[in-house]
Amino acid sequence: MKFHMNEEEKIIKKLRKSAMSYLARYEVSVHQFEKTMKRKLSNLKANDLDKIKIIRNLKNEMILAKFIDDKRFAETKIRSIRRQGGSERFIYAKLNEKGISNDIIKCAINTVDEGHENAEMIAAINFIKKKNIGIYYKKNLENKIDEFELKNKWYGALSRRGFSLDIVKKVFEIKDIEKANLILEDNL
Repeated sequence: MKFHMNEEEKIIKKLRKSAMSYLARYEVSVHQFEKTMKRKLSNLKANDLDKIKIIRNLKNEMILAKFIDDKRFAETKIRSIRRQGGSERFIYAKLNEKGISNDIIKCAINTVDEGHENAEMIAAINFIKKKNIGIYYKKNLENKIDEFELKNKWYGALSRRGFSLDIVKKVFEIKDIEKANLILEDNL
């Protein structure tokens, strides 16, 4: 006796295989997963109610199997953004784009920044080090006009990265690379 799959079972099997392949390559949020599965399902033949039901069932299946976890995703992204020199505001903006709730973001930031009372300062110093600005600027400044214009650009760069004026001023008050490195090592 042969077993025949109906059309819906074929779609589910194909989508599950696609989802597993996708999740094997990327850590994603629930929102991103839903968006991707909707896009993949748009190519397949099924009515809209069935599509919604299929995606919801597949999403719940992946959450139960711990393949998708918004908290884990948020913590991973926050670590990455902090290493690159991102502020708390920048983190909220990026993760809100990915569909992560503010409660999860706040909890994940507390987890990642635990033990670092000056995490914003460390992130700002990481950013200026990466971009070679402030005390990490290599060229000698010829005159005061160039220095003024350059500092304005640096203030703008840090502000666009989401740092408060208070943090920006503190970062540019550091005149010694050794002190900046100590802050990065979190010894100050």
